[in-house]
Amino acid sequence: MSEFRVASRYARSIFDLAIEMKNVDRVYKDMLIVEQVLQENGKLVTLLKNPIIRYDYKLRVLNKVFEKHLNELTLRFFNLICRKNRAQILPESSKAFVDLYHEYKGIVRANVSTAVTISAQIRIDFENIISRATGKKVELETKVDESLLGGYVLRIGDNQVDDSLKSKLNNLRRELKSRP
Repeated sequence: MSEFRVASRYARSIFDLAIEMKNVDRVYKDMLIVEQVLQENGKLVTLLKNPIIRYDYKLRVLNKVFEKHLNELTLRFFNLICRKNRAQILPESSKAFVDLYHEYKGIVRANVSTAVTISAQIRIDFENIISRATGKKVELETKVDESLLGGYVLRIGDNQVDDSLKSKLNNLRRELKSRP
């Protein structure tokens, strides 16, 4: 079975348990912390994926890193995946949990990249447009990418709208090169 499928199943299990225990919002916040820490710390991910390192050592490291910041249910989840020698799925499981939470709460994640920092009003306009298009609440992440020169690149899931000046100039360049 693929690692993604296993991670999704474990994420579904803790998600269902968190709902049952009326603790889903807290576990969601925990999984965001886990996601961020794992993204910022490649050595921790390498340790979790190393099959030579014993599960009890991995669990001790996870507990040391997270015990003061996470809820008991999340820490018990770490214990379970480590005991089952599945610590390597933690990065995928945390992402899968976040996705399940967003689906459950009717939230869509979107990213917009612009050449300059956008104002609060433009951010609200993007959120409103996305919300009307998807029928969901929007969690918008903004990023400045000066290479765009102007305009924006909007990503919602697997969909992308590239209305950047850089893209338009590249398209114009290709069109002019293809003419005889």
